[in-house]
Amino acid sequence: MKNREAEKLVRQTPAPIEVPKGQVRVLESHHAACFEMELDHWAFHKICWVAVGQGQLEFSGSSTHIQRNDLLVLPADWPHRFVDDPNEPLTLVIICVDQRLTAAGSALKPIWSATLDKGTLGQARCAKSAFHHNAFVEDFRKGLREQLNRETGWQITLTGVAQSLLIRIARGHCVMREAFESNSAAAVCGSIEYLDQHFNEMQRIEDMAERCALSPRRFTTLFKAQTGQTFSHYLNERRIEYARQRLRQTGHILYACYESGFNDLAYFYRVFKKHTGQTPGLYLSSIDS
Repeated sequence: MKNREAEKLVRQTPAPIEVPKGQVRVLESHHAACFEMELDHWAFHKICWVAVGQGQLEFSGSSTHIQRNDLLVLPADWPHRFVDDPNEPLTLVIICVDQRLTAAGSALKPIWSATLDKGTLGQARCAKSAFHHNAFVEDFRKGLREQLNRETGWQITLTGVAQSLLIRIARGHCVMREAFESNSAAAVCGSIEYLDQHFNEMQRIEDMAERCALSPRRFTTLFKAQTGQTFSHYLNERRIEYARQRLRQTGHILYACYESGFNDLAYFYRVFKKHTGQTPGLYLSSIDS
């Protein structure tokens, strides 16, 4: 029964999809070895992840080779088609974005423009390191889950997924395939960039190492080589730096504690004094004096 159900998902022609006005939808397209499609254009943008297989993206009398883990950004009304390698047919996960979301005057317009500026139209891209790749894949999978489960607010969440992907690309987390850095140091560098933005969330060495495709021991060694600090010291330093900023702005110790990523006030006091030489209360007094 499961095999028959799986066979129904494998397509010989493109799956029909409608993207409602101002919204985002996700298309998971499993191609048969005999998959065929005409050169055509669509009324929505596509952000594509090549999850499986390889083949060609054909467009305007030209083509580019695509393979597993490539990323593609295809604007609306841009004629193209996918041609599969029959020995390794494609599975594509496509975030379909109504072009009204990136129209002139919209919040996404400058991000969309920056995304297109990051590469040549029709050329395959990939995440610049293993860490960045896992972040991209998490977004695509989140989109699939949200559309499948359709819980309250799923349409808004899909828009957030599209925004997240476009921002990652616009910030340079996605590069031409030739610029991909496969070395472990590049992945750890990506994790450091991530920590600098997400220090006030729960962070574990094991999770960071997994996203870098490294063992915790190897990750720890490379992390210290790049920062000169242990993972916990680096993370706490970022948190205390932010806590000091929030203390200056609010004068509220408990609020600054939670805002900077600490869940225990006593531990926050110990770490704050270790990094600044003062308790939070004395730090506030020094500001007021």
